[in-house]
Amino acid sequence: MADGLFGLAADEQGYPFNQVPTHAYWSQRGGVAGWGSICGAITPAAVFISYVTDEETQMELVNELMAWYQQAPFPIYQPDGEVLQTVADSTLCHVSVTKWHHASGHDKQSQEKKWRCGGLSADVAKFTVQMLNDYADGKFESKYKPAAIVGECQSCHSPLTQGKDNCVMCHTDPQPADLHEPFMP
Repeated sequence: MADGLFGLAADEQGYPFNQVPTHAYWSQRGGVAGWGSICGAITPAAVFISYVTDEETQMELVNELMAWYQQAPFPIYQPDGEVLQTVADSTLCHVSVTKWHHASGHDKQSQEKKWRCGGLSADVAKFTVQMLNDYADGKFESKYKPAAIVGECQSCHSPLTQGKDNCVMCHTDPQPADLHEPFMP
């Protein structure tokens, strides 16, 4: 993924992109070294955006990237054969891949899972480049927003929690007392 963005920019623009050690992003695979946190395709895309935009624009474009990721039917790009598409409803690798595993019936060691994540990485790179081109051409318009349920959760939890991911992907009951007690005064 990092090679796709930084490598292309290095070939076309040279410095500073030719100074970025793309191997530094290898640890992002599997949701950061297999921990299942943020999808490993998102981190290099977000960093790449930061190389070419100011801080305010970075936040706007990365926010768009994150919201789009939650709603995209991955993988869109499928060069290696037909792979079942699923919508992650989350930016977390664990949620995204597990949802796909359950829908497809393929395990984490399958060739289809490698095709899925490879296609997803290409999708993230393509979306990032298209978004940056639209921004550079003055045509960028935000199209994606966090799931509506996030606003509902934040209406009560806003001062006590942080995040824009779809809460109910992990927290299926919006009012579980046993979940709230350790965190709520």
